[in-house]
Amino acid sequence: MALPETNMEVQKPYRKKLREGDIFRLKYSDDRYVFGQIVSLTAKAGGFGNCIKVYVFDAVLNEPEKVIDLYSNELMFAPLFINRLGFSRGYMPIVDNKPVVQTTTKYCYFDVPFKKYLNAEGDEISSAKGVVGTWGLSNYLVLDDLVSEILGIPVIEAT
Repeated sequence: MALPETNMEVQKPYRKKLREGDIFRLKYSDDRYVFGQIVSLTAKAGGFGNCIKVYVFDAVLNEPEKVIDLYSNELMFAPLFINRLGFSRGYMPIVDNKPVVQTTTKYCYFDVPFKKYLNAEGDEISSAKGVVGTWGLSNYLVLDDLVSEILGIPVIEAT
């Protein structure tokens, strides 16, 4: 079975047990690397439980080993709730584990079916606060689209 096309490059499948604090790396063309961190393995979003909640840091590096320098603690977009596929298919290898970063990025979520804004804990709020993410389960393809847009790479349309 062929995997869906992405702008992210396959690196190395990661099939070990994931842990909070794990740092993962995304690789894009021209040796551009983006790093993220697993902040929860038991998050709930949009009716789904046991989601992996991830931060993606707002830094693009040219050296894959520069994990130590990634702590700008600003995020590219609101944290995502994803499944394991990006890790097991090799798009998001774990490269380190560090204490979970406290972000300074203000964010909230939009619950599409119920047309309301939610805070980070899933409680309704009156209006959008900061960057707005989608309240629900995503995957590595959604992650790729979000990062690609920020990097100025055309998003690959689903077929």
